[in-house]
Amino acid sequence: MKIFFGLSVLIFSLSVFGFGCQTFSLSTPSAEVKTLDKTVYTAFIINTHDWTNPEESMVVLNKVVDLHEEYQIPVDIYLDDQVTQIFQDQSPELIERLKNSSYVAVSYHLRPPYPYFWDYDWLGLDEMNQSELNNLLLNYEEHKIDLVTGQPTNEPGGYQLLKDLFGYPPYVAAVTGSPKVIPLLAKIYKDKGAIFSVTHAGTTGWQDQENSLWMRPEDLEVKVYENKSRKSGEQILVEALDELSETRPVFLNLKWHENNFYTSGTPWGSVYAPNKKDEDFLSPPYDLSKAMIGVKVKTDAEQAEQWLRYEECLIYVKNHPEIFTAINARNLAEMIE
Repeated sequence: MKIFFGLSVLIFSLSVFGFGCQTFSLSTPSAEVKTLDKTVYTAFIINTHDWTNPEESMVVLNKVVDLHEEYQIPVDIYLDDQVTQIFQDQSPELIERLKNSSYVAVSYHLRPPYPYFWDYDWLGLDEMNQSELNNLLLNYEEHKIDLVTGQPTNEPGGYQLLKDLFGYPPYVAAVTGSPKVIPLLAKIYKDKGAIFSVTHAGTTGWQDQENSLWMRPEDLEVKVYENKSRKSGEQILVEALDELSETRPVFLNLKWHENNFYTSGTPWGSVYAPNKKDEDFLSPPYDLSKAMIGVKVKTDAEQAEQWLRYEECLIYVKNHPEIFTAINARNLAEMIE
């Protein structure tokens, strides 16, 4: 295993960082420098889900891709059906950019009103027999969801739409729902070509599997947007290093939602869960006019600080290849192979 990782690190260090790349003047990290066989595989992850402010969402994604192409660092972009439908209609050039950028890997996740979003079962899925439930899940994952009724429509959508638009199956698919739903949903994703799933229940080891899908590895999750006070990218990453193992390769996932760059709070949250608690989830029909209630729009200065923090993280990772190996889900898939 150590030899495998050593070779993977060498390959990614050459392909991702390259020779002759621009360097940056940064201070020496205070954490202990790791050798290549103890590298920190580092993923920049953008969860995209804001159908209420599509113009802002699209601006953020374009700027994210700009930065990753400038610094030549991979990025994971997670899309749901809702935003994908809007991007397809309003900005097909963004779809093409995400499809063609050599630094972007597209994955898939779920948000309300899907009845199998975690324990948000307003449809009574557990009361269905296996055949009914499987057909319903497949219908959702092949058709556009109606944001008011929560039902699948006759238009293309779901995981299948992303696969068709981008020319490859999204690498990661978030498998959520009840114990009855999860194995059926995982099989649908796997049959359509997904390689990884995710969990939010603690760390996930390299080559862990659940329901025949590899689990996206994660030794440490850093929700960078949650830092309320000013903290530089260097501070964020050095603190993360202090929490990670010194004895083996580890996986560090740095996470944002696209709306974190311009709002405080989830823009669509008040439509489906006014109090943001599972027991307070509403049932359809949903009032879409309630979007943005209680959500604060960040000032220009606050938005600038978020972007500064993001770029500082990119620069620090770029400038310290002896510590970090930047990857996305495409790289993970190559490592699995």
